[in-house]
Amino acid sequence: MKKGFTLLEVMIALAILALVGVAFLRAQASSVRLVDESIQVSLATLLAREKMAELEGQGYPEVGKTSGAGGEAYPRFRWEQVVTSTDLPVLRRALVRVLWTEGARERNLELMAYFSQK
Repeated sequence: MKKGFTLLEVMIALAILALVGVAFLRAQASSVRLVDESIQVSLATLLAREKMAELEGQGYPEVGKTSGAGGEAYPRFRWEQVVTSTDLPVLRRALVRVLWTEGARERNLELMAYFSQK
């Protein structure tokens, strides 16, 4: 009686190993994509908070819209600040929107705050 594996057993083992390898590589690629997305959302949040802090520094911001690029610190981003009046004359609504492109998708993140006249 000979001991060992037949060619069919080896081929089946290699097929199973290949399937497991492909699944592992897909999981790794997905993980890398999620980490990149997390970094982009974190940077967008930092930029939005920075622009909102600028509005807070004004105290009671003027009604209007401004926009710009993210600059050296945020090269993939652009931003918009929109300040509008509300039904209450002593209250203004501020919206900061950060936009960026991720592959073929346009992404955005928004912060909203209200400012009262003192």
